[in-house]
Amino acid sequence: MTRPSLSLAILPIILSTLAGCAASTTVQSNQPVTPVAVDVTPATVIFGTCPQKPVYPEAAKQEKRHGNVALAFHVDADGTLLESKVKHSSGHADLDEAARVGLAICKFKAATENGKPVRGWAEVKYRWVPATE
Repeated sequence: MTRPSLSLAILPIILSTLAGCAASTTVQSNQPVTPVAVDVTPATVIFGTCPQKPVYPEAAKQEKRHGNVALAFHVDADGTLLESKVKHSSGHADLDEAARVGLAICKFKAATENGKPVRGWAEVKYRWVPATE
């Protein structure tokens, strides 16, 4: 019994046919895409839990330095402060760092997404003003 042999001439035809079977197809739907609403609230500082105001650095107080610092803070889903950083400096590194240290002793409320606590970033601004005597 002899087996029929394939001619090598038809091999490209077979391969191109098989390749066409694997091509992706696009399915179009007449149904409109409805965006899913996401209710997001940012993390917050619970200011009533801060035991004290940030400590005004003594040298800054004596030199009557002042300024505004914006801090970004990252809070875990359980309300733990993960990280804080200076987003906009007061122009004085000691005032910026004192604000970061002061923020770290507060308690935080986690951000939420559709009512569930999630990790999230938020911002807080602090204004350093020397006391008037």
